[in-house]
Amino acid sequence: MAQQTHETPTGDALYTAMGQIAAVSSRTDLLGVVNSTIKGLFSAKEIGFLIINDDRTTYSFFLVDICMAIWERQELKDLIAGNFNVDDPLFSEIVRSTRPIQYDIASIQSTAGLPRYAQFWKIMNIERVVAVPLRVGGETIGAMHFIVEKNVTFEDKDTLLRAVTPQLAVTISNILANEKIKEREQEKTRLLEFSNAMASVRDKMVLGKLLKSHLKDLFGIEDYVIHALSKDKRTHRPVLFDPDADFVQQPDFAKLIDADTDVNDGIFNKILASDDLIDFNVEEWFTSDTPPVYTNAAKAIGLMRMSGLAIKLGNENIAVMNFRTHGTDSAAIHRPLFKSICSQIAIALANIIANEEIERQLLEIERYRQQLEEEKIYLKREIEITQNTSDIVGRCKAMQDVFRLITQVAPTDSTVLLLGETGTGKELIARAIHNSSSRKNKLMIKVNCAALPANLIESELFGHERGSFTGASARGIGKFELANNSTLFLDEIGEIPLELQAKLLRALQEKEIERIGGQTTIRINIRIVAATNRNLMKLVEEGKFRADLFYRLNIFPIHLPSLRDRIEDIPELASYFIDRYSKKTGKKITSLSKKVLQELKEYDWPGNIRELEHTIERSILLADGVTIKDIHLPKPGTVAKNRPEPFKVQTIFEHEKEYILKVLTHVNGRISGEGGAAELLGIPPSTLNSRIKKLGIRRSFQG
Repeated sequence: MAQQTHETPTGDALYTAMGQIAAVSSRTDLLGVVNSTIKGLFSAKEIGFLIINDDRTTYSFFLVDICMAIWERQELKDLIAGNFNVDDPLFSEIVRSTRPIQYDIASIQSTAGLPRYAQFWKIMNIERVVAVPLRVGGETIGAMHFIVEKNVTFEDKDTLLRAVTPQLAVTISNILANEKIKEREQEKTRLLEFSNAMASVRDKMVLGKLLKSHLKDLFGIEDYVIHALSKDKRTHRPVLFDPDADFVQQPDFAKLIDADTDVNDGIFNKILASDDLIDFNVEEWFTSDTPPVYTNAAKAIGLMRMSGLAIKLGNENIAVMNFRTHGTDSAAIHRPLFKSICSQIAIALANIIANEEIERQLLEIERYRQQLEEEKIYLKREIEITQNTSDIVGRCKAMQDVFRLITQVAPTDSTVLLLGETGTGKELIARAIHNSSSRKNKLMIKVNCAALPANLIESELFGHERGSFTGASARGIGKFELANNSTLFLDEIGEIPLELQAKLLRALQEKEIERIGGQTTIRINIRIVAATNRNLMKLVEEGKFRADLFYRLNIFPIHLPSLRDRIEDIPELASYFIDRYSKKTGKKITSLSKKVLQELKEYDWPGNIRELEHTIERSILLADGVTIKDIHLPKPGTVAKNRPEPFKVQTIFEHEKEYILKVLTHVNGRISGEGGAAELLGIPPSTLNSRIKKLGIRRSFQG
């Protein structure tokens, strides 16, 4: 054969190849680009791609572009099928390399530990293979093999490889990601269909038939039996199977239904100890010295091979499923989907087990009586919520969650921080908390921090002595003193001036205040409920709000949902406001037209419930008759898009850790000394070191 010449591809050819690779979205597309372009770029006869599997210990062939001879010979297909060890001498050398590695196939055949596909190269008379690693973002995802003529070298292809290989690696990574997404979507669809079918069944016999049908369609399972474990996990008995199956009529199987069988029989205990499917050769039981008690039943139905899997409810084993498939073992069963199906079965099975135990064991009656007592307590709490939030309309899940949080925190004296957009009803929630607390017999005091001038807010909060400033002709009692033994609601807390925040923090921590111009401290016993529509953590980062004050306020945050997040509550809210303002205006408006109600549901409500209230009031004034038929809502684009950013709710420890990390980064990890993190945070270095250790902050950046 005459020696071939291999010219370096032109820039146009490389540009074309890169464009084609970028357009690839599937393995078929990639194979097309390999054949049409990439082979020519590298003077390759064939190209193969290997990928590291999710377990990171094995790899397998992703795409093989080999002549049709491979598909005509089963032994060749077997050589490249399955998984290979990432530590084998070939692959481990490739993934560690930063340059192409060229292999003379004849010379490596004697190397110990070669993957079995090295024999495939020899059988196919392949003389030379060039291999390069595939990496994405510094992580090795696999390798690429070029099968080339013996006289072809890659000495002049470094630039070309550096251009093409990363693009191919990204493309393969994207294909894998898309395949996993598609696979998960298919699994979700199948799981949903299975769940819907299960949810409609209440009869145990019907459920047994249904399972038989679905397990056969999804996994090729011919027969199955689910054995429930006893409470002590020492025995089991069959509880779920197809009642029409042939083996059900066998006398030996009927005996198993009426008896508890020990799990430690060399079969069930192995299944329970494994997180994966296990296959058994049933014929071995027939000659065993200690065969399991169900050997005769297996022999009677001609069972030769059996597979088993533990069924878990959460992390607890509750049953074992034994089954047989079309094939000889369970290798072909898709594990993730099968385990998801078994999780659904576990829920249904748990109900069956509970009901059967109630019938068999009288002691379970006492457990259910206690459950009813717990439900009674829960219902009592729900009634209390309804009574103490009578002015709050909301049946959506988000509001029900808010009501439950109110019930949890109201009986305590803990500080509450109400978060949410303007107009979401924070004052109503504050009143609900107060009215559900032990302080409900005292008047809740409210301060709108945004409505007070900066030069008066200190006096408004803490009071003043006569003559303490111009115009102070008499002693003034502040809101903190007025709220003693009651609740102080600090609305719009994010608007409080920075210079006043230190005094507010002292009042909250020390529970004592000083009037302006006063010489003595005044002890107070108040419960603080604060509210804001601002992102306080962002204000902390900007230096506009003290971090220590924020942590003191953020003990129990409650986030109020916006109206657009509780559309299902709009009809009830609208009816509430119609009733209120109809009585107030003397009109007999009783309802909304369907058109108006739909418009209310489709509107964005930047002003939330307050805007809805004012809209209903205006519409009542303009309406004729008993129904509101027209409503005037702002057109899209007329409302300024300056809605506050959603507040990210975190625990106080998460906020503290995040803020300390930012300060440490700002000072390059220096804790003590002038300009150090401790000085900026206003705490001793020893205290800061203690917090760093407690919060688990790594000090790798510390100078």
